Amino acid sequence: MVIPTLRGGARFRACLDALLNQEAPPAAIVVVDSGSDDGTVKVATERGARVIPVAQSNFRHGPTRNLGFDALPDVDVVVFMVQDAVPVGPRFLGELTGAFADETLGAVTARQIPPGDAGVLTRSTVERSPFHEALPRRTGPYKRDELAGLDPAAWRALLLLDSIALAVRRPVFEALRFRDTDFGEDALLAYDLLWAGWALGHASEAVVEHGHEYDEDSVAARYERDARFFRECFGLRIRPGLLSVFKGWAAELAADRRWLASHPEHRSPEARRASSSLRWAQVIAQYRGSRGTLGALPEKRDAPGPSGCAA
Repeated sequence: MVIPTLRGGARFRACLDALLNQEAPPAAIVVVDSGSDDGTVKVATERGARVIPVAQSNFRHGPTRNLGFDALPDVDVVVFMVQDAVPVGPRFLGELTGAFADETLGAVTARQIPPGDAGVLTRSTVERSPFHEALPRRTGPYKRDELAGLDPAAWRALLLLDSIALAVRRPVFEALRFRDTDFGEDALLAYDLLWAGWALGHASEAVVEHGHEYDEDSVAARYERDARFFRECFGLRIRPGLLSVFKGWAAELAADRRWLASHPEHRSPEARRASSSLRWAQVIAQYRGSRGTLGALPEKRDAPGPSGCAA
């Protein structure tokens, strides 16, 4: 298991404690730490994790996780998590890795639920995500001629991996690894796995608590970065024009209001006002990230497929 950290705090401690209390604990935990000064390294070493330091200025989401992978022992399945994803129950890892009984799956992600103390909009966002679905899901496998006909928007809908809690078959990951990217490493891995003929799974019985509390500035930074990634790496403008901004804002407000209607204990004028300002910051940031030179779909890479042959 690989976990990047930077000032992990109480949730990182909870994450490690939950992992060590699994019915089938991880064979090894590798923590790649970017200069924490809050006791994160001490917490990790006390719980038996191997800690690899990396300068914060050198942290990149893809290569840093690859560095952690290189320090793992020879295991069949590699699990990647983030420091604030807390497993729920002692069967989390067993459910996540057990999904590989389906021999077509190359990677599997866990179900995400909001933390108990999450705010209203965090709850709404997490519970509207495809990673919150309570039923198992499989995306693919697809034939290459099917994938060749997809446009960037169709590709985006298929890239259902999230490194918040992600398991990958070791031989497949060893052949592909995360691309050298500072964002979207999980989406690019999903792209590579689908081209190699693998399906992507959603193990709904493997559950983690995870969710970020955003303000207008932090949500803007997150969504602008996401939109820039899809523009540069997939040739997709998420918000191509101002009309799409207003349509997106209306859709997000409507989704929040539907969520509030089904959760009356969270309804309040403050929640509706917060939804309006936060979602506006979100869609405007997506518009900014969509400005600039349009990239193209990534080049395809060879990797072993389900049959063991390179696709």
